[in-house]
Amino acid sequence: MSDLTQTFTTDRIRILGIGGSVRAVSRNRVVTRALLDLAEDAGAETIFADVRELDLPVYNEDIPLADQPANLHWLIRQIQAADGFIVESPNYHGTITGAIKNALDAVHIMHGNEGTYFDGRPVGLAGFGGSSTANVINALYHAVRGMRGLVVPTTVAVTGNDLEMTGADGRIVGDAVLTRGRAMVAEIVEIADLQRIRASREAIAAD
Repeated sequence: MSDLTQTFTTDRIRILGIGGSVRAVSRNRVVTRALLDLAEDAGAETIFADVRELDLPVYNEDIPLADQPANLHWLIRQIQAADGFIVESPNYHGTITGAIKNALDAVHIMHGNEGTYFDGRPVGLAGFGGSSTANVINALYHAVRGMRGLVVPTTVAVTGNDLEMTGADGRIVGDAVLTRGRAMVAEIVEIADLQRIRASREAIAAD
């Protein structure tokens, strides 16, 4: 089920998940949704930007914003509205996938506009795969830092043994992964809440 028709609508902490894979049945989609469910449990409002549903072409800066896909416009709006993020990638050849990197690259079309990048907001990182999933986390770290994101301390690495799949759906069953997921989400929510408080105080002081 796609979130690409949704927008943030409440005053709760808003967390955007960017992840999944281009496969119809994707364990990475299950992982990202499960982490967003943990964020919902922590009181946040969430939206999932699934790279399969986004279906973005390879980013080409020569194409003007008006001619970029509607899904990219949607992604940019959700990034601008979010208080925090979860970014997840499969492990392809020991690093992040082209689809995930392309989604991050594509928002560059709005370079210079406030809120286009992560811009100091908290970002949780997660990877799915085998023994080299640490490389995925490291690659995400460099990309997110390049987009001025504040990476939270706790990251989440998931293996197939941590999932229980039922057709295209599934859930995380690994206790250690769930514990780390809750810790990561708590860090995102806490930092986002503190940033909101600071922004409110600054607005009052400037009034």
